[in-house]
This record gives sequence, structure tokens and C-alpha cells, in this order.
Amino acid sequence: MFQIKNLFVSIADSGEERLKKINMEIKAGELHIVMGPNGSGKSTLAHSIAGSPRYNITKGKLLFEGEEIQSLKPEERARKGIFIGFQTPPEIPMVNYYNFLRIMLEVNGKDIDDNRIKGTFERCGLPPEFLEREVNKGFSGGERKRAEMAQLLLLNPKLAILDEPDTGVDVDSIKYITGTINDILSRNASVLLITHSTKILENVPENFTVHVLIDGQIKAKSGPELVKKIEEEGFGS
Repeated sequence: MFQIKNLFVSIADSGEERLKKINMEIKAGELHIVMGPNGSGKSTLAHSIAGSPRYNITKGKLLFEGEEIQSLKPEERARKGIFIGFQTPPEIPMVNYYNFLRIMLEVNGKDIDDNRIKGTFERCGLPPEFLEREVNKGFSGGERKRAEMAQLLLLNPKLAILDEPDTGVDVDSIKYITGTINDILSRNASVLLITHSTKILENVPENFTVHVLIDGQIKAKSGPELVKKIEEEGFGS
């Protein structure tokens, strides 16, 4: 469903190389984990897949359902069914969440159902009055991530890229995040979960694949047993 072939990525402004020789294949319904120390290139990988202009793909291909997408704009990738969740979801002043979600759904060709919007927010642990607040303004870290999970459920993408969704959130928010991951996996969507912690992996399906990214390269790939090794020995082993 999604393939990364011999990918090299540099920072657009400086030309500094951040990723090299990245290869990965994610089939429909699969959960893949990317782990690694700070500065290893995890977020660069996420944003490169999503099409951020901050990065240049200097070599290699991104294939989504057999189509090369590395030249597509971020919004074009989104319309094809690729979702990205940010480490720190941004504030959007002067726009309330209700209108933001309606625009998001309309732009992506999704049905707009007010009851579904409200119900999805509540399902993610956010009361309906949050829909009248400016997007993420004054939200805690956990509230931002829960709202982002609501976006994910409403959009129902084919591939979700989640960039350290467990950073700066409480235990209850992690439960909502893992619940959302399990939900979209059950719909045969795929998830690329980027994290440096193992806590979030305790409540997701155990048939995931782990990729260890160090200095811009994938140094190891295996199943859940690799997580235990990382817990015991760190990334340097």
C-alpha cells in the first residue's frame, strides 16, 4: 500500500542531509513503529512523507497505492488519504474548531455530519463546548492530541503518520490515542507511529514492525521483541 524506496532527504534551506537509504513497506492494516534517539531523523521522515516544503527529497521514491507521490503537494497527498499528526498541533487563532473541522472535511471530500463531529469529539474525551473554542488556543498538550485524534477519526485516512503523539500528554490522553490507533487499524488503515517511548506500545496490537532510526538511517528492523531489547539496552546496542 505504501512504500519508501531508497529515500534520501535534506533540509531545504541548508542542504544538510537528514535521511539516507530509507526503505520501508507498509501494507494495508499494518502498524509500523519508528523509534530512535533525539535528532535521529524521525520527524524528518514523517514530514517528508506528508510533503513538508522544509525538506527536499533528493533521491528515491514514495509510492502510495502504486503511485509516485514525492512530487505532490501536501494537500494532494492528504486528499489521497494520508494524514499526519504533529508533535505539537498548532494554534489557529480566530477559527473555532467546529468551522475548522467542517472546512477540513469539505476540502477532503468527506461528508459533513454535525452529530458525527460532536460525537467524535466526545468520544475523544472533549466536551462539545470545545468545538466553539479557537483551534488549540489554550488547550493543554493532552487536549490538543485528543482533538487531533478526533480529526483522524473524522477523516478516516488510509495511512496515518503520527509523530510522537505521546509527547507531553497524560495517561488518560495516551489511552484515547491508543484507542484511536486500534480503531483505524480495525478499518484496515495503516499507521506509521513515531515514538521514543515504549509506554504507548502497551495497548496496541502486538503484531507490529519496529524500525530503529539512528543518524538518518534504519539500523535495525524486527518485531515487538526489538522493543524489549531497546528497553534493556538502549539504542546503542
